[in-house]
Amino acid sequence: MTSNEQPATSRHYNLFMRAVLSPDEMREMDEFTIKRLGVPDAVLMESAGRGCFAGLSELYGDLAGASVVVVAGKGNNGGDGFVIARYASFAGAGVRVFLLGKKSELKGSPKIYAGVLEKLGIEIEETTTRSRKLAAALADADLVVDAVFGTGFSGKADGLYAWAIEAINASDGFVFSVDIPSGVDGATGKAAGPAVAADATATMAYPKIGHFIYPGRFMTGELFVVDIGIPPVLESAARRWIPDHEDIAEIIPMRFGPENKSSFGRLLVVAGSWQYSGAAILAGQGALRAGAGIVYLAVPESLKPHLVGKLTEAILVGLPEKGGSIAQGGLESLKSLKPDAMVLGPGLGRTAGAKKAALELLTGLDVPAIVDADGLWAIAGELDGLLKKRKFPLVLTPHPGEMALFTGGNPTEIDENRLRVAEDFASVREKLVLVLKGGPTITATGDMTYLNPTGNPGMAVGGSGDVLAGVIGSLLAQGVAAEDAALAGVYLHGLAGDIAADCLGEASLLPSDMADFLPDAIREVLEEPEELEE
Repeated sequence: MTSNEQPATSRHYNLFMRAVLSPDEMREMDEFTIKRLGVPDAVLMESAGRGCFAGLSELYGDLAGASVVVVAGKGNNGGDGFVIARYASFAGAGVRVFLLGKKSELKGSPKIYAGVLEKLGIEIEETTTRSRKLAAALADADLVVDAVFGTGFSGKADGLYAWAIEAINASDGFVFSVDIPSGVDGATGKAAGPAVAADATATMAYPKIGHFIYPGRFMTGELFVVDIGIPPVLESAARRWIPDHEDIAEIIPMRFGPENKSSFGRLLVVAGSWQYSGAAILAGQGALRAGAGIVYLAVPESLKPHLVGKLTEAILVGLPEKGGSIAQGGLESLKSLKPDAMVLGPGLGRTAGAKKAALELLTGLDVPAIVDADGLWAIAGELDGLLKKRKFPLVLTPHPGEMALFTGGNPTEIDENRLRVAEDFASVREKLVLVLKGGPTITATGDMTYLNPTGNPGMAVGGSGDVLAGVIGSLLAQGVAAEDAALAGVYLHGLAGDIAADCLGEASLLPSDMADFLPDAIREVLEEPEELEE
């Protein structure tokens, strides 16, 4: 499942690729800009606060007459909040600023901007204990600015901070977090204690890991990125990226006119068993909707009659079988089809015969391949040997439970640490692209990582991964490189799920809906931004 907790009816994607940074990487960029380029810290803080206010105004509208409460910490995040308070006051809002601590504890740029507020007659109300005054102000606020902790926060919010976060969450006002919702770890997305559930968040210069990993992804709300003057050249060293429509549009193969069906690839889908007969159909649907010219569905021989007419555009191929699953012996007949790529695994069943057949095909049929579902079980313990034997890359698409077959450990822990697990696993293996499905889906290679921004919880249904395997396999068959095929396949699959949820609601989504809405997803990413705005 790819996942995005934002309602499907308010889908919001970037219009250009963004680097995603850890808090340490962002800190290094700040230090370079301040110390090496000589840009004063106070200038960056002014840019941050002004940019946050611009995003807030875009979302909320006219602030004239609105009741705005800024809850600030003692660090730079609080300083950003002081700048926002000033601009809100200029816009005609009634502004109250509460500092969680004493003004005498402020240093550097936050101290400067606290002084600016006081010279304008805006009181900074010190709060060192649980305050009825702050609770009452939050209860009456139209808009709450959370400027307590920044992306460098880790651990657990407790004491006064925990109380303030809970008071912010109890407010009926629009909650706007500065940089990241307070209580969320910017490096992991985890929240060990209470965390602000924001309606929107404005972060500085680049998105952070914590904005995209749950529960941080849910807490963030709508995310805005504020330009504070960090030199763009610094992002060239980034490892992690968020793809966008334009990136995916560049990957989708173009059609010029004189092509025939073979021009768009022959995809072999080895899938299905008596227990999971629908998996092959779903993978085939995803493949055809993603543009493959020819799709062969290779299934156990006795299953063929039961699939006739289920996917009329695909070509059914029978394979040797044992106990309702495929068995060894089909390699030469499949080679004769001259496939350009292969999908192996959806619904194969976990039998000894299926395992031997899967290894035979991956060793003897050296084409770009995606291994999914029961195919992952079949190659667990054999992966490194397979990679050494193969010329072409493998794309693996496990969910956390299947990832545990390769790494050991608990699926829940893998899910909670999905970024680290995916990067660690992929970084030591060549000719491998790992797609760790979940919220969000992580696509990792030896040196690059992509966090997918599309998808929704309605896609958490059996068979969704089969469609995804077909989409990625289709792109592989069309000649797209493995890394790009995985990146685009995951994005398009999630976007199709979002469009389907717009029409059908999340609770009612079926995997076949994701296949059916793939044409809409592809058309959307290929349209110019101006067309989308219209």
